[in-house]
Amino acid sequence: KKTLNNYLGVIHMGAHRGGEAPIYDWLQKKTIWIEANPQIIPELIDNVSRFPYQKIIHALLSNQDDENIEFKISSNDSASSSIFDFGKKSLEQNLKMVSKVNKKKQKFDTIVKKQLIELNDYNFWVVDLQGSELLALKGAINSLNKCKSILIEVSKSEYYSNGAKWDELKKFLNEYQFIQKWEPEEEHTDVLFLKKN
Repeated sequence: KKTLNNYLGVIHMGAHRGGEAPIYDWLQKKTIWIEANPQIIPELIDNVSRFPYQKIIHALLSNQDDENIEFKISSNDSASSSIFDFGKKSLEQNLKMVSKVNKKKQKFDTIVKKQLIELNDYNFWVVDLQGSELLALKGAINSLNKCKSILIEVSKSEYYSNGAKWDELKKFLNEYQFIQKWEPEEEHTDVLFLKKN
């Protein structure tokens, strides 16, 4: 919360059911939620629609536009749904993919252009995409210029087969002048990156 006070608005990639919506509203932050899973969009709308400065975009973020891909729905209330199969660490927790839907990939940069999003108003990003974090960032290279801070979910072990790993994410974000505030101690956790001034 303290970190968010320094920023104008939030892009939240990987909305799930929008659990943080009341916090963003309390802090008076404009918010754009992005969610790929069609099964939970109605509940996301229910949870977010009462907050006037928050909007929802239904999209599967990646580094390409328009290519069809299977989006797999997970057994844990869809919270770990992904384009990737579960890796060893997730399988040890008895997680399963129980269904799938076909979705078209979309680059965040393309969404920004089509939706006429004023990125200066949204300079804090949350990226929680179940292994697709790096793909989404590669599809947001132009938009990263306006971002000041990113809270991103990272994995040091194989939670998703072929999903993004911590070292890859750190290398990519460092190249775009984002520096991590800490090194992750846990194998699957969130790390805050701040843009160099």
